[in-house]
Amino acid sequence: MGDKLGGELQLVYLFVHLVNAGSISQAAKDLDMPIATVSRKLAKLEEKLDQQLFMRSTRKLRLTEAGLEIFKRYQSLIAQFDKLSGSCDDKPEGILRIAAPISIVSMVFIKVLKEFCDLYPDIKLHIAQSNEVVDLIDMGIDVAIVGGEQPDSSWVSSTLGILSYGMFASPSYLNQAQPLTHPRELSEHHIVKVWPLFNWLLKHPNGESFYFDGVANLTLTDLHGAIQATTNGAGILYGPILFVKDHLKNGNLQHLFPDWIGEKRRISILYHQRSQQPLKVRLFIDFMQSKSEQLFSMDTPL
Repeated sequence: MGDKLGGELQLVYLFVHLVNAGSISQAAKDLDMPIATVSRKLAKLEEKLDQQLFMRSTRKLRLTEAGLEIFKRYQSLIAQFDKLSGSCDDKPEGILRIAAPISIVSMVFIKVLKEFCDLYPDIKLHIAQSNEVVDLIDMGIDVAIVGGEQPDSSWVSSTLGILSYGMFASPSYLNQAQPLTHPRELSEHHIVKVWPLFNWLLKHPNGESFYFDGVANLTLTDLHGAIQATTNGAGILYGPILFVKDHLKNGNLQHLFPDWIGEKRRISILYHQRSQQPLKVRLFIDFMQSKSEQLFSMDTPL
């Protein structure tokens, strides 16, 4: 009886760590065992319980209702065991894999990442910059920065800041272009479009709204490049006010129709829904949240 119970507890221990890891490959790494062994033991636990604990698709894992119930029942016990046995992660070290949009990293977060690296020199940041929706589990991502809607509801989301959008153009462009008195006249102008909002929704306090989906003279996925092109006179750009605040202050760009309100895009940090986050993940989340007010302030130079 004791051997049977001990064997089942070992399987439950593996199961809880698998949920916390988010993938079989990561669990195998955390538990220092072959991936095939983790898969075999998971199948054995499901056989013993006569319950499917995960929905499987390639390397993705999603808890079933039965799996979630088992996890809730045992996660606290396993966490206490890890703490008593000293097997929990208590050192700020290892590789931290981050996924984030290109411009958010290169124009906003880059100035505080060095500070994080200086604080925790044994944590190595690997940042995958992409404007495409990535499979966070397949890529082994620990933390993701996203704009707009959360791509995966199984991850925990915490807001870092809000990007407010507006229209901008350089004085050099405006001096040679047709007069612009209303957004409906945008079709008569050169337009610069940039990911992710290729079409523009504008609202006026008087209740009027305007939706622009016209053709662009220049379309880019890199916001930094779009801003540079706009300051060089390429046309009218619709983008986050935060990203052009320095250009507005020094006169390189002008804010067009400031009374017309553009979209507001939420920037969030996502992380796995685990009972115990690895220390490197907790430290990065806490650090970014502590810096969010500074990063998204209109008074702080980019």
